[in-house]
Amino acid sequence: MRPGSSIVESYQHPAVRAGAGQGHPYQPPFQPTQSYVPAGQRQPPPRRQGSGGLSLAPAEGWLPLLLLAVAAYCLVYSIIAVNIVGQTGILVWSTAGGLCVGLLIAKIGRFPQLILHLGAILVGYWFSIWLTSAIALHVPWNALIAGIGAAITDPSHGDYSAVVFLFYLTFLSYFLAYFGAWLIYRAHLPWLLALVYSSVLLINLNYAHQDFSLTIAVFLTALILLIARVQLVNQLAQWKQAGLYTNPSWLRSLTTRFMTIATILTLLTLIGGWMIPILGQPAQGTALWNDVDNTWNNVTQGRFSWQNLGSVIQSYQAPTDFFGNQMTISGSVNLPSGEVLAYTSSAGGQYLAGFTYDHFDGHTWTTLAANNSANYDADADLPTISDAPGTVATVTTAVTLVKPPQSSEHYIFAPSEPMTLSVPTTLYGIPIVTAWGQQSALTAGEHYSATSLVSTASAADLAQVPLPAQDPNVWHSDNNYTTLAAYYLQKPGDLSPNVRQTLQSWTNGATSAYDALKRIESHLSDTNEFTYSLTNAPIPANVDVVDWLLRTRQGYCTYYATAMTMMARMLGIPTRIVNGFAQGHLDPQRHVWVEDGNDAHSWVQAYFPDYGWINFDPTPGYSLNQNGQNPAQTSTPTPTRPTPTPPKGHTPQHNSHPASPGSATGGDPSSTLSSETLLLSGAIVLLLCSLLVLLFALIRYWWNSLYAKSPPIPAMFWRISYIAALVGLTPRPSQTPYEFGSRLCRAAPRQAPSIWRLTELFVRERWAGLRPEQEQHAEGELTRLRPGLRGIVVRLLWWKVARNR
Repeated sequence: MRPGSSIVESYQHPAVRAGAGQGHPYQPPFQPTQSYVPAGQRQPPPRRQGSGGLSLAPAEGWLPLLLLAVAAYCLVYSIIAVNIVGQTGILVWSTAGGLCVGLLIAKIGRFPQLILHLGAILVGYWFSIWLTSAIALHVPWNALIAGIGAAITDPSHGDYSAVVFLFYLTFLSYFLAYFGAWLIYRAHLPWLLALVYSSVLLINLNYAHQDFSLTIAVFLTALILLIARVQLVNQLAQWKQAGLYTNPSWLRSLTTRFMTIATILTLLTLIGGWMIPILGQPAQGTALWNDVDNTWNNVTQGRFSWQNLGSVIQSYQAPTDFFGNQMTISGSVNLPSGEVLAYTSSAGGQYLAGFTYDHFDGHTWTTLAANNSANYDADADLPTISDAPGTVATVTTAVTLVKPPQSSEHYIFAPSEPMTLSVPTTLYGIPIVTAWGQQSALTAGEHYSATSLVSTASAADLAQVPLPAQDPNVWHSDNNYTTLAAYYLQKPGDLSPNVRQTLQSWTNGATSAYDALKRIESHLSDTNEFTYSLTNAPIPANVDVVDWLLRTRQGYCTYYATAMTMMARMLGIPTRIVNGFAQGHLDPQRHVWVEDGNDAHSWVQAYFPDYGWINFDPTPGYSLNQNGQNPAQTSTPTPTRPTPTPPKGHTPQHNSHPASPGSATGGDPSSTLSSETLLLSGAIVLLLCSLLVLLFALIRYWWNSLYAKSPPIPAMFWRISYIAALVGLTPRPSQTPYEFGSRLCRAAPRQAPSIWRLTELFVRERWAGLRPEQEQHAEGELTRLRPGLRGIVVRLLWWKVARNR
């Protein structure tokens, strides 16, 4: 042996050395399986991925790119349809950029892919910055980066959530498109692409509230045809590597037949899917996803008890702050305890309004109109919106504060709308008053009085006002309508279709605005359909409060007032939610009306042209007097109380007629799981499997890229040597391949026969000078050896662990 000989140098088998000087080179006992073809007549083998430079025309063709673009844009459309932030039209451009960059990176073979991936990520980052800043928001790019940094480092300083989320969606769209193009044109893994894209689409559909049947059909069609096309490309590449000669005519014919069959199978699959009964997502399925989210949040934030492990799946929601300047509706509400105030009124029991809300995002009420405010002296004339003197009455109310509620402002509670107040007052929302507050803090034992204009319009009067869709001129001729429409017709953009379907069912045939509102009020306040409850299941973040009420059929007053307000606005009627106190109960000994903490209440005010704000109360167990009109119309009020909350474990009994489409008919949807949730459990397992497949694909790609430019047999031997070196079995410079192979056999006895045979093939391949047909036979034998080499990595790792013990 020459000095310095090693595995990768000029090692010679003894048989070769013995016959070298005798003219008898070593001939391995290979029997060719086909006739020898001279080198000049053989077809050149197909170029391996990564062995060349930049290929402008992809060998896979442009059809996979077209199908990938269709699937990617279906995915982007589902993201845009969720409508969490505005300006999402830029996702179209970020997706196109990701497709182009992904195709380019996939076809560059002379540079390390890791470096190329890092470069593509940086390109996508700055491309997303530019789209978000220059195209969507029209702000300098450095201002956007500063906003993103501020949102991460100091979330309390400004609200950058919308900006950050828009940037995130832009970069996500770019990355999904880039990742898809690379998987198709480099890794040739369409199944992994389908798993990833389908998982993302399922997540988006969980937040979107519209019919995506057509989008899903197009999405699935594109993915199935893409899988078929890439599988055909892979098969053709294998045939060419095996020496199959193909001419363009035969190739086009085969491709046409294959894709025609794939198209027919796709159509049959879609038609068959439509024929199968559609399983609408059950409430229990929604609960499964919510439990997963709750578990993660509770574990990461430490909000669960080791004594009660079941609490880990319970959603944490702070109780609703009823007297705040904004109100996030949750499963329970924080109300004062004991007596809050006592009052006397010239018209008996009254609903005492304190403040109103105008803007709703699906979970939280805020007041945008309250940005304008003005201070008034005691007993000053206050502005009101009522402008029909013949349909209002003056009501005087004297209030004594016993324990003022803790609130963000010093709210004054009085019948709406007060003309004068006996204390210095701040009015919010000029010219449309939204709240009444005292300029100084409220104190226990304090007295004040209010003179209010209370509507006396009869049902017959209000029935003369048509629905806005029936006669818009009646509404637009009102002097206040322009201002009212700006604040009191707002709706969340992602209300569930179930809400509109329910509204159409309830108001079908309504002859006037008042008729439609009374129908809504009647349905929501029906104790046979809905139940009043102060303790409810947590509201999922991805479900709006109105849809949640229609599903669970229970909630406290703010649930019902919110539902009626949103439905009225869908009809074009300016409506707002009012917070304050119901009329309370009459104390015959003191001759006063008493408001306890649990009398805190939310109800609805709808605006009628020429009549002003009219009260409605859709909460079960509560009722305005005189068929829903203001209580001032009666001198003998009959206070009503909420129906008792059912005891735990009791499910309210509902009426026997079917509920509105898509809604549950009772019970807590998060309490039990049915067999249908197995479908959603399978989706979670599928997502985890896709991540494992991705990891496997990356490992496989790395494994195949090792010594990719070398012939198959030396490449396989050197790969095993590389793994052996990582675990401590590094080949020594003076070691022969046979000596190193013997060492590997001792470390991995189960794989020993295959390792030894691979060593022999490696020696013969490197130093025996095999003819082409012998090389093909040796590669075929390598294919048969592969099963015996499986598990060698695990075995070598186990050898290292056992050695270190």
